[in-house]
Amino acid sequence: MSKDQEILRELAIQRKNLIEGMDNAVRAKLWRDINDLKVTRSPVCIYQVPWSEFSDREELTLQCDDWFLKSIEEKLRRDIYQIEHFPGDMVFLNVIECPAVVYDSNFGLANREEIIRSGHINSHHFLPVINEPEDIFKMKEAVVIYNKEETNRRLELLGNIFSGICQVKLVGKKGLWFTPWDYLIYRTGVTQSMMDLIERPDFVNSYVSRYVDLSINRLERYRELGIWSSNNDNTIVGSGGYGYVSDLGEPPDPNMDVPTQQLWGCGNAQMFSEVSPDMHWEFSLRHEIRWLQNFGLNYYGCCEQLHMKIGILDRIPRLRKVSMSPWANLDVARER
Repeated sequence: MSKDQEILRELAIQRKNLIEGMDNAVRAKLWRDINDLKVTRSPVCIYQVPWSEFSDREELTLQCDDWFLKSIEEKLRRDIYQIEHFPGDMVFLNVIECPAVVYDSNFGLANREEIIRSGHINSHHFLPVINEPEDIFKMKEAVVIYNKEETNRRLELLGNIFSGICQVKLVGKKGLWFTPWDYLIYRTGVTQSMMDLIERPDFVNSYVSRYVDLSINRLERYRELGIWSSNNDNTIVGSGGYGYVSDLGEPPDPNMDVPTQQLWGCGNAQMFSEVSPDMHWEFSLRHEIRWLQNFGLNYYGCCEQLHMKIGILDRIPRLRKVSMSPWANLDVARER
């Protein structure tokens, strides 16, 4: 057995021992109850951890040489660290997920930017590359390829490494972070895009519509390849919290070729925090709904203030959860 494999086995055993001392079934039920709209206490999930700021922690230092095995090592080390230091109500399963090897070209339009580097967090100024109507066709249909041969090689490799310690499961894509304006703002520029909402509304609608068209084409390509996987488990869905819920089918084994009607979908328009409800509907949400209607349940919002926009959110099919900025008026939002 190689050095890398020995490292992974030792970490997997350490994680297994920690998991066996946790009440993960109780935690999973808490998440399922709140997603089923039962009155219970709010569970705590800590994610988007700034791991780069933990670079001095010896227990997080990666030691594997192989880049793929290093990615598995990173997951194990971070799980162990969270369990020991800030477990919250997170659910840790004695499972190693082997992601399907999928190449996705995205939409082929790079952004141009000026960057001021300041350590871990940099400042970005985006230069528009979508300036005129013909520029929207610089966004191309995504090329998606599922490499089954390499997927099976990795699955067999992990199965051998973790034999007798934990289960290895094949998974595909557990949803996609669908946020048109997160993509477009990099390519239209912040100031210019906000001005265009007023000065060139048809132009804005054309490039948002183009993005959604391409996204739905990609969704169908994933469906054809059989690489959608259930996120009705301890997968973060939308902007926070696990996907455990009774209204979607339980994840199959292997967790592949799952209909999107058995998945959570998500959407948001973080850049529209100060945009009026009518303009939010016109230039974002009515387009996003074409994507969201493909999913069994939906989660909307992220860091934007939505307390004044709950009315337009009523139009989202099967909306189950809403996330919004802590600077929102929660009393107004809660009443609605």
